[in-house]
Amino acid sequence: MRAIAVDDKKMPLEALVEAIQEAEPGIELTSFRNPLDVLAWDGVGDVDVAFVDIDMPVMSGIQLAQELMMRNAKVNVIFATGYHEFAGDAMMMHASGYLMKPITAEKVRHELDDLRHPVEANPTKRLFVKCFGNFEAFVDGKPLDFSRSRTRELFAYLIDRRGSIVSNSEIEAVLWEDEATESGVHSYLRTLTSDLRRSLESLGLDNVLIKRRGALGVDPTSFDCDFYQFLEGVPSAVNAYHGEYMSQYSWAEMTLAQLEMRR
Repeated sequence: MRAIAVDDKKMPLEALVEAIQEAEPGIELTSFRNPLDVLAWDGVGDVDVAFVDIDMPVMSGIQLAQELMMRNAKVNVIFATGYHEFAGDAMMMHASGYLMKPITAEKVRHELDDLRHPVEANPTKRLFVKCFGNFEAFVDGKPLDFSRSRTRELFAYLIDRRGSIVSNSEIEAVLWEDEATESGVHSYLRTLTSDLRRSLESLGLDNVLIKRRGALGVDPTSFDCDFYQFLEGVPSAVNAYHGEYMSQYSWAEMTLAQLEMRR
């Protein structure tokens, strides 16, 4: 799903972006503070959903919505505003939705579940991995449950390595630090590896995990990831990064430092 968020005010725009990304993990979202920038953007004709503030200078949200609909008859315009009096105009335009501020993920999810022009899901990338903020993984839009917290951390570390095949000894040194030399660690890592493999295979994601003798990795082409998209310069991923990366893991601080330098 490709979407834009437009609001001339910085803080409301940030709140809108956060609510959208929480409601729809993996969404390709680009934000704008100037409506004219939207119309000059190369991707304006390929937008599935447009979240648009109404009361803006230079060009109102109503005018922007009209321009968007002229360029793409199937764009879903969802107005995001603090005023009730524009609801009639929205209905006359056959807008897809009308959100009243403050906007929450629940409100956004409700509108996305009832789009005027439904968006077909991409069946090739069912897995989306979210690294910005806390680490999370989603399959078909639903959180991937891990039976063990260490299994989640193992998967997170493999994602962090971006397809590199990592030796078991390196994984043990990172995940267990000073305890890596203890006798039970090798056996526990084998248990976590089997647990992760079963979790992925049960969802039809057999191609994600790469297992070699004494080493593990992931296939980056088998899933989408905000971290990888950021490195590729995808605007939605760049906008999604707010200085936090896998916040629950201390070993992620090195990658965080690299992201800060790149930003």
